[in-house]
Amino acid sequence: MNKLTTGSLTTLFSLFLTAPFTTAETITLPIGEQTKQSAIDLPVRSMNKQDVLRDFGDPQEITDAVGEPPISQWVYEEYVVYFEDNWVLYSVVKHPSEADD
Repeated sequence: MNKLTTGSLTTLFSLFLTAPFTTAETITLPIGEQTKQSAIDLPVRSMNKQDVLRDFGDPQEITDAVGEPPISQWVYEEYVVYFEDNWVLYSVVKHPSEADD
């Protein structure tokens, strides 16, 4: 056999040997199912601190405002509320721990 044919056969044989190991698994997660707690009620953007206290109760922890504009956070058991001055910017559900599974 000539060198070209031998090289081609060797390359082809190598591809057949490695083909089963070159696949990847794709995992998709439907939106809204990233966390078990996605169905809980959260404070919404533009609520003020008094409304959050009235509707959701006292937080477990309050951090002092930092930066400009001043951003603070209130930590609840299942989520954290971020404020700019007196107004809610975002409410973020905490990632569940493996112990919760």
